[in-house]
Amino acid sequence: MVKFIAGYIWTQIQTTLHKMKVLRNIVTICDHVHLENKWVLYRRGLTHDLSKYRWCEAKHFAKSIFDLKGLTYGSEEYIKALEELRPAIKSHYSKNSHHPQYYKNGFSDMSYLDKLELLADWEAATHRHKNGDIFKSIEINQKRFNYSDSDKEWMVSIVKLIV
Repeated sequence: MVKFIAGYIWTQIQTTLHKMKVLRNIVTICDHVHLENKWVLYRRGLTHDLSKYRWCEAKHFAKSIFDLKGLTYGSEEYIKALEELRPAIKSHYSKNSHHPQYYKNGFSDMSYLDKLELLADWEAATHRHKNGDIFKSIEINQKRFNYSDSDKEWMVSIVKLIV
């Protein structure tokens, strides 16, 4: 029980730190990319991942947060750990349009702002893994989400503004 409570508190702290990194990334993107509706993207940065604070997601992350830190993104161990988090992840994807899984047709259905928030999120998430690399993540996720080479090049160009 103590490990679970510690995991719950740590989940809340890590979610808040992650949200701050995402917001920082969004501010940087807005400073470099001309957007008529940049205030919408700023708002998305402020409300990013609020569903992770809800009990239906947080309780699952609390059980495994200490185990996720040392895993390599995309590895067999990472994928296995995600299976244990499936209920939380399913809930999270269904509430957050910056994830391709939110949409029936995935990445191709995402808006421009969804994709910018996604990149801000992915870059921030790389800091959770011992060997996180946003450029490698974009490469790995091209197969996973079936986006084009031109989409990948655009994503890399946006991420270069952040890092």
